[in-house]
This record gives sequence, C-alpha cells and structure tokens, in this order.
Amino acid sequence: MGFGLAGFGAVLKCSGLVFLIFLFFVLMSGLDFIVHRVLYGYGLRFSFDWASFYWAVYGGVFTVFGFAVGFVYWLGSGRSCESAKVGLGLFFSVFLLFLGGLTDVFWFVFWDGGGLPSAEVAWWWMPWFRIFGFWNSYAQLGLLAVAFLVVCVFWFFILR
Repeated sequence: MGFGLAGFGAVLKCSGLVFLIFLFFVLMSGLDFIVHRVLYGYGLRFSFDWASFYWAVYGGVFTVFGFAVGFVYWLGSGRSCESAKVGLGLFFSVFLLFLGGLTDVFWFVFWDGGGLPSAEVAWWWMPWFRIFGFWNSYAQLGLLAVAFLVVCVFWFFILR
C-alpha cells in the first residue's frame, strides 16, 4: 500500500490551506500592530469610540475570510456533502482561532519583540477582561489552547 499521487495532492492542498490561513492571521496581527503601536507614534490617542468600531470591523474581516475559505473550498472540491463539511470546518476553525485570540498572541510574538507580556500585565483590551475582571498572558494562552483543542476535536469528527 503506497501513499500515491492522490494522497500527496490532498496533503499538499491541506498544507497550502493551513499555511495561507496562518499567513492571514500573521498579516492581520501586523495590521493591528500598525494601528495600535505605529500610529500612536504619530499622535493617535486611544478611545473606545474608534476602537470599538475598529474591533468590530476587524472581527468582521475574520468572519468573512473564514466564510470565503470554506465556500471556495466547497466550490473547488466537487460540491459534495463531504466537501461542505470540510468547508464548514474551515470557517469554524478560522472563527474559533480568532475568538481564541490567536491574532493577539501573534501580535506580541511576531510584531512586538517576540514574547508575551509578563503575567502582571493586564490584557485590558480583551473582552474577557471586562467579563472576568482580569486577563493576562496565562489566561490568553489557556483560552487559545482550549480553542486549538476544540478545533482539533472538530476536525477529528469531520474527517473520520
């Protein structure tokens, strides 16, 4: 039993999708870095008035991107029930990783010096801070780990 050309194509397709989704998250966190770090150097002052609108649009971009990835996958994969499940899985994966705060972790790791803030630094901009009254790097990594776990379990059921 060999791996075969069809199996190689599927692995290549999957690897390409994962890479492009990863790249999208990295680049969107770079856009966030420009807004929340670079523009402050030019005099931008934080205000929940503009930040709330920015965060809503930012979340909308991830939602539309997840939908587009899933829909294009479905269109390009024979429009079967199986490809619809995979397309839905792609949408929910992007959405759950966004809700899990992957872009915030990427912001610090790729754009702001390579490491997360110490545990004493409150992540006050996160919605979870307003809900729980605290949020730090450990809480964020815990949430992201749960999001990854949910995505993995989701894919286990989709692909079995």
